[in-house]
Amino acid sequence: MAEPHAPDRSVGTLGLTFVAVGGVVGSGLLFAPLFAAQQAGPAAILAWPVAGLMFTVIALVYAEISAMLPVVGGLGLLPTFSHGQGVGIAIGWVAWVGYVTAAPIETQAMLEYASNERAFDWLFVAEASASGQSALSLPGLGAAAVVLVAFTALNAFGVALFTRVNTALTWVKLVIPVVIALALLTRFSTAPIRETGFAPEGMVGVLSAVTTGGVAFAFLGFRHALDLAGEAKRPQRTIPVALVGGIAICTVLFTVLQLGFIGATDPADLDRGWAGLGRGGANGPLAALLSGLGMAVLARVVVADAVLGPFGAGLVSTASTGRLAVAVAQNGLFPRALSVFSRHGVPLRAMLLNLAAGLVLLVAFRDGWSELLAFNSGAIVLSMCLGPVTVLALRRQVPDRRRPFRLHGVSVLARVAFVAISLVIYWTGWETMSKLTIPIGLGVAVLAWRAVRDPQLRRSLSLRSLVWLGPYYAGLLVLTFAGRFGGGREWLPLGVDMVVVAAFALVLFEWGVRSALPASAAAAAVAAVPEDRS
Repeated sequence: MAEPHAPDRSVGTLGLTFVAVGGVVGSGLLFAPLFAAQQAGPAAILAWPVAGLMFTVIALVYAEISAMLPVVGGLGLLPTFSHGQGVGIAIGWVAWVGYVTAAPIETQAMLEYASNERAFDWLFVAEASASGQSALSLPGLGAAAVVLVAFTALNAFGVALFTRVNTALTWVKLVIPVVIALALLTRFSTAPIRETGFAPEGMVGVLSAVTTGGVAFAFLGFRHALDLAGEAKRPQRTIPVALVGGIAICTVLFTVLQLGFIGATDPADLDRGWAGLGRGGANGPLAALLSGLGMAVLARVVVADAVLGPFGAGLVSTASTGRLAVAVAQNGLFPRALSVFSRHGVPLRAMLLNLAAGLVLLVAFRDGWSELLAFNSGAIVLSMCLGPVTVLALRRQVPDRRRPFRLHGVSVLARVAFVAISLVIYWTGWETMSKLTIPIGLGVAVLAWRAVRDPQLRRSLSLRSLVWLGPYYAGLLVLTFAGRFGGGREWLPLGVDMVVVAAFALVLFEWGVRSALPASAAAAAVAAVPEDRS
């Protein structure tokens, strides 16, 4: 086997911040203001700060661990230090299931927006599939494959090149929405607000915008900065600033864009209320709104950004998924050979595995990629549940370890973050959670097969630290079945359901923390990561 090269610590504060921002500002930008407004009306402008605050708490929890242990593929590897290899494998596998779908989703979204131009209508067949979406044509499949290969190629020449390209793309992805928001604000009117009132659905509408309106899931892209934490310069400063700063930038951006969208909406379009507001055609509501205001040039810019946004998000997800596959390989589920870094300091073998999986997914879901979204969002949120548990467990296991970023009030904030993550998982709904059972079952089967063949792996699983995850997932599965989101039976009234989920989460949080490795075992694992005093 080739000698592994160390990851290249060349990602600065701006570069890592823009990795987080680039992951958030993706294909959802075109429709996010509409979906939130349909749920909450003008009060949708409150949904973004609410979700931003929620994810800031989650990011702060991860900031302490990542700054102390800046490892590659952080989301999949960090739980290993507090709870052992078995938990690391479980979380890493679930995360990888979600991550590996991201680049194909962004690719198809990018091509779908491009196909609205007549010059690119050959990318999809004319007839809609059974899912109601148009399928990629054979030439379209070829174009999608080229895009996926391009994502991998741009990442293959080192993280420094990747961050330069991504930073340039993210500047454009930020500038265009800001220009659009300012343009809409020049036509701002309080008439739409007077037409329906500020909060026609009350606080229920705001919470629905955070959940079914997709606001919460827009912020999940911040996780990409975690996976590149092991390649950050001055991680004690870079990682916390990137995580919290990235979320803050996106909160402000989406709030201002939402405000502009609300104020520029024609009251005549609200005859059926905000819930009846139309999608605005193939190019989306922002482009339709700008065209109606006589800003045709900006409407074209929106469409261009709708292509550029998914390209940037796909580039970021390719980098992040490669690092996560390394973590899964280091934990023992994937072959160890995948954890080797190339001479350019990138996990090329892992990225080639992800490229192959992405190409298979493109073919398998060519006639409708909406099914992939369920695995993507649900799996990623579920994989984040260990962060709050790990940060508190490590405080008890290795209290003397230097923490470049120490979170004050961690006992309270870790519990708040775990409840927030559990609520987001609950909000994904029954349909998504039930479908996740399939890849989770497959992961259990693969792990059992690997454990039978590898006695050393079997001995290192730390089953006592792993067992609580079963009741946690099963409990959330039952709650989503009884809940109000994504095909649930609606047995739990709104408000009561969130109290029940929070209470359940707090009980399982205590079980998770108490299931951590003995302090000596955790200290030995942590000691293997050199302390960064730069």
